[in-house]
Amino acid sequence: PSPTRRRLLTAGAALGVTAAAGTGAWWQWGRRSGASANTGSARRPRHVVSLLGSPDEPFFTAHERGAHLAVEQHNQDARRTVDLVLHMADDRGTAAGSAEAAARLAADPDVSVVIAAGTNATVPAALPPCTKARLTVLVTRADTEELNVVSTTTALVLRSTRTSGPPAVLRYLNRVVKPARTVIVHDLATEAESLPTVRITTVHDKLHSETAVEEVSADEDFTKAARRIAARPRDAVLFAGVSPDRAAACARALRNAGHQGARVAGEHVLGAPFLAVGEDWRIGTGYTDASADPRTKAFAAAFRARHERAPGPWAAEAYDAVRFAAHGLASVGDDGRSALRSELLRRPWQGITRLMSFDATSQYFGVEDDSGGFLFRVNGGAARFVTRSDDLGKKT
Repeated sequence: PSPTRRRLLTAGAALGVTAAAGTGAWWQWGRRSGASANTGSARRPRHVVSLLGSPDEPFFTAHERGAHLAVEQHNQDARRTVDLVLHMADDRGTAAGSAEAAARLAADPDVSVVIAAGTNATVPAALPPCTKARLTVLVTRADTEELNVVSTTTALVLRSTRTSGPPAVLRYLNRVVKPARTVIVHDLATEAESLPTVRITTVHDKLHSETAVEEVSADEDFTKAARRIAARPRDAVLFAGVSPDRAAACARALRNAGHQGARVAGEHVLGAPFLAVGEDWRIGTGYTDASADPRTKAFAAAFRARHERAPGPWAAEAYDAVRFAAHGLASVGDDGRSALRSELLRRPWQGITRLMSFDATSQYFGVEDDSGGFLFRVNGGAARFVTRSDDLGKKT
């Protein structure tokens, strides 16, 4: 085996010890997880899975707990051919912090794969140093169009980006609501972020209904637009923006204007301002509610047993990301991280939240079947799971 692999196979070797001096907070927080390998009498290749994100970010803890459970279960499987160790890397919630942490991970030969749990603002900055070092990055949550360049990086995005629109929302409108017309509200306060949804529903004609676009400027409220929309009260409304405050203002204006049709948006609006006023809106997300989704009930039970609480958003997705990485690492042998991305692209892999499948040419995540799209309904100030995107419109 290679020098790196020999080092990892050394009994009792403490991962990361060589970086103790001069690396600061990253290695203090970048500890070896309690879910590290329990190898028993067998010596197996040991791979470090690094979870990159900010502990101050609201969804990071769910990522960490889901990843921890995946590593723990993997290392308890007597049939495994590799062991996993989970490390955390703090991106400080900034692009600069993400780039710096990624550079340290890229320089560490013991790190086999990075799970990027950060945001649209941080994840793209991690890709250049990892790509240069041929270190695979699995992106769980970020959906910015900046990630559409995956074929020139070592990243794989495990969800649809905004370019494809919110899949569950589009299917809900096409298969369930079937409106005569859908009005796309283009919020110019977040114009760049809104534009992909406007484009997919109009230019690329992904809605089966007639469409119209209402543009609302950043310094304008939604009152006038809502009145125009409510002139045809049964039309559906798709809010294409990403701001919870602006979505809340739109929801209030539509309600006050007497609009009665279906109202939908993507996951980025799910903040407290919108949840307080968005009653009965349907929201498309890239994460499931593992406690309510029938296909993730076993995971949810194991998560509760391990962490004494229900899994939050992105816990099941992080669990899948680690298991997907483990599936690839078991096949790459001494080629290690440099061969992992190619191995993961070879064939589809079924997770509990989605089918990991990629287009052969573009290497974009597959969005047709079992693509990890979920529909929620706002009720009583909370977003409640309805169904998976694939199950919308099916007779039961």
